Amino acid sequence: MTTDPQILVQAICTLACYSYLIKENFAYRIAEYTLVALYTSYQITRLFHSFIKPYWQNYAIGEKQYYFILMGALGLLLYTRYAPPQYRWLARYPIALSVGWGLGGAIARSPRPVFTQLMDVMRPLNTANNVLFFVFFMAVMSYFFFTTGKESKFIQGSGRLGRYIMMIGFGTAFGNTVQGRISLFLNRLSFLLTDWLGISI
Repeated sequence: MTTDPQILVQAICTLACYSYLIKENFAYRIAEYTLVALYTSYQITRLFHSFIKPYWQNYAIGEKQYYFILMGALGLLLYTRYAPPQYRWLARYPIALSVGWGLGGAIARSPRPVFTQLMDVMRPLNTANNVLFFVFFMAVMSYFFFTTGKESKFIQGSGRLGRYIMMIGFGTAFGNTVQGRISLFLNRLSFLLTDWLGISI
């Protein structure tokens, strides 16, 4: 077993986090609160020195682009979520502006991912794989057709097939997520056995 204090602290925190598998306890809460506090304070410090302070000094004051002050005021409205209930609605405006601005800006400045997906759908029906992809795509799309009559047997059947296809896709994505979590667990287990306890695997 190593006596390195840094590795010892990492091992204690790792065991405290995994103690939640037994039940929620005081050690897990300490580890959780410590991680959240460290990450939050680090991000606030980084954002202040990387964005807020340079933009304020260089642009808002240096180049007299005073609309940065307006953007900062809109950002402060996000904290009205913690105000009394009669003022919480003010937080909707910066959220709506950031979502609309971000979505519109992303599509306008970098439309390549969207158009790449659209182009990928238009495959030539010259292979069985492309034909199967087209059938599955149309089935999934028919699941979201709410403007047509749902009394149609064809729409009902294709929509049901589209739902099954989506469930298979979601299950595959969930399986990849579980596999990623297992990889993280194996990494922590390797750390505990080799770095902390000194057991060679």
